[in-house]
Amino acid sequence: MSTNSNTQRINSMDALRALAMFLGVVLHAVMAYTMTPFENFYHDPHYSSNIYDVIFFVIHTFRMQLFYLIAGFFFRLLYFRIGEAAFIKHRTQRILIPFVVGLFLILPFTNLPLTAYTVTGGGQHLTGPDVSLILHNIMIWRGPVHLWFLYYLTLFYIIGIVLLRLKLPKLPAAIVPALLLAGSFVSLLLFDTYYIKYTPGLVPKPNYILYYGIFVYAGWVLHEHKEKYFPLLKRYGLAFTAIGLTAALLIYYNSTAAGILLKSGMTIATVSLVLGFLGVFLRWVNGESYTMRYLSDASYWVYLVHVGLVYMMQAWLGDTQLPGILKPVLCFMVPVAISLLSYQWFVRYTIIGFYLHGKRERSTTEEHKTVYKMSTSKS
Repeated sequence: MSTNSNTQRINSMDALRALAMFLGVVLHAVMAYTMTPFENFYHDPHYSSNIYDVIFFVIHTFRMQLFYLIAGFFFRLLYFRIGEAAFIKHRTQRILIPFVVGLFLILPFTNLPLTAYTVTGGGQHLTGPDVSLILHNIMIWRGPVHLWFLYYLTLFYIIGIVLLRLKLPKLPAAIVPALLLAGSFVSLLLFDTYYIKYTPGLVPKPNYILYYGIFVYAGWVLHEHKEKYFPLLKRYGLAFTAIGLTAALLIYYNSTAAGILLKSGMTIATVSLVLGFLGVFLRWVNGESYTMRYLSDASYWVYLVHVGLVYMMQAWLGDTQLPGILKPVLCFMVPVAISLLSYQWFVRYTIIGFYLHGKRERSTTEEHKTVYKMSTSKS
C-alpha cells in the first residue's frame, strides 16, 4: 500500500475521539460520589454510591488507551497527507501551543473552585486575606493535571518522527494484535498497580511512554492496514465489548487476587474494550453527520475547560438538599452545557478555535439555524 494513500478522514474515528473526551467529563463528574474518596479531591459528605466506583473503574480501564490509539491513527493519516514539515507545524499549533497556554490560563481556573471552597470554609466567609490566599494558591504548581495527555502526545509525535527518520523495518500486520496484547501486558508489569494512575509532573516516565506508546503504534498500524482490520472489528466489535466489560467487572470485584492475575485480566479488559468500541463505532457510527462533526470539534475545548466547572458544581451541590442521585448527573450536564455554549460563542470562529481545530466558517445552514432560533425566541 502506498504511504500516500489511505488518507481520507474516517467519521467514526472522529466520533470515537469525541467519546474519549466526553467520557473524561463523566470520569471527573463521578469522582466526588465514589465510596472511596480520591486524595486531594472534593468528596460529597452526604451522598456516595458504589455504582460510581464501578463507572469510574470501567471508564478508566480503556479511555486513555483508546484515545492514544486514535491519536496514532490520525498521526499516520495526517503525516502522509501533508508531509513531515507541515505535520510538525500542524501539531505544534493544535497540541503544543494549547498545552503551554493551558498551563498558564486553564490550570489556575481549574484549581480555583476547590481552593476557594477550602479557603472560605465552604463559602462561609470571604475576606481580603482570603482573596489574596486564593489567588496565591491557584498559582501553585500541582502538575499539568488533566493537560498531561497533551504533553505525552507531543512526546509521542517526537518519538514517532525520529523512528520514521531511522526507517526501521516494518512489522508484519498479522502480528500486531498479539503485539498489542503482549506489549501492553509487559509494560503494565512496570507499574506498581494493576491499573494506570495519573502521572504528575513534566519529567517523562519511561513506563508511561512504553505503555501508551504501544497503543499509539497500534493506531498507526490500524490506519495503514484498515482495509484488513476494519471488517474484522465491525464483525466482532460487540463481542469484544462484552468480553472487555466482563473482564473489567471481574477485576473490580476480585481486586484482592494475585497481582499477575489482575494485570493479565486488566490487559484483556483494556484491549477488548478498545477494540470493541472501535468495532461498534465503525459499524454503527460511520455516516457523515453535522452534529457529530460539531461535537468532535467542540470536545477538545470541552475537555480542556471542564474540570474547574465540574469541581465548582461538586462543591456547590455538596451542601444542598438535592437528591443525591441527581448530583453526578448535574455535575456532568451543567459543565458540558457551559463548555458547549462558550465554545459556540467564544471559540469556534475565533483565534482560539483556529488553534484547536483550524478555521471554521459559518455555513449557510448554521446561519439559518441561528436566525430561526432568534425568530422563534421572539415570537
